[in-house]
Amino acid sequence: MFNAGYITFIALTFQNALALILALACDRQMKAGNFYRMIFFIPPVLSEVVVGLVWQWIYDGNYGLLNHWLVALGFNNLTKAWLSDPHSALTCVAIVHCWKGFGWGFVILLAGLQTIPKQLYEAARVDGATSWQVFKNITAPLMIPVFVLVAILTVLGSMQSFVLILTMTDGGPGFHTEVPVTRILNSMIGSSRFGYACAQSIMFGAILLAISFVQKRISQNVRQT
Repeated sequence: MFNAGYITFIALTFQNALALILALACDRQMKAGNFYRMIFFIPPVLSEVVVGLVWQWIYDGNYGLLNHWLVALGFNNLTKAWLSDPHSALTCVAIVHCWKGFGWGFVILLAGLQTIPKQLYEAARVDGATSWQVFKNITAPLMIPVFVLVAILTVLGSMQSFVLILTMTDGGPGFHTEVPVTRILNSMIGSSRFGYACAQSIMFGAILLAISFVQKRISQNVRQT
């Protein structure tokens, strides 16, 4: 649960922040906006197995692309076997998870931004509002339901992530990247304890339901204030 929570925290902060920044940029009618929208949505439609294998090669300690770049830039002391180091394996997996999933949040946030009436922005500019004031007083309040939706989907998706982990680390090294779904899978397949795996699944589902309920209540309180 701690490992899944760590991945979820990284996704809620960095992944959704990146998605929001890119959505705001594309909503401003930037040049080649449609091209960027297509590029940003490529990672989510890729196979998780393929993504996991590619990033496993990038993180490889012997011939990985990341270490090659570090050596080329003169940071030889930073090279390591990224997925074999207990101190970096989970963070590496979280980064790949964020890269793979930010496109969904980008699309949802961009759709939400495009529903905000442009007249509100025009009126704010006439009144001399800065970009930050426009975001704080117009964009953010109207986007709260969208933010809540993205947050709930991010939590549910991150807590249930396991294909990337199976492909990249298989829960290692030393169970440092194991998450609830891989533990359930190991209970069912590795130990043939099907009843125990079912019990774990029910409890894990109840935890996710409770987290979603809490998020919804918090968002309702924020909207009321």
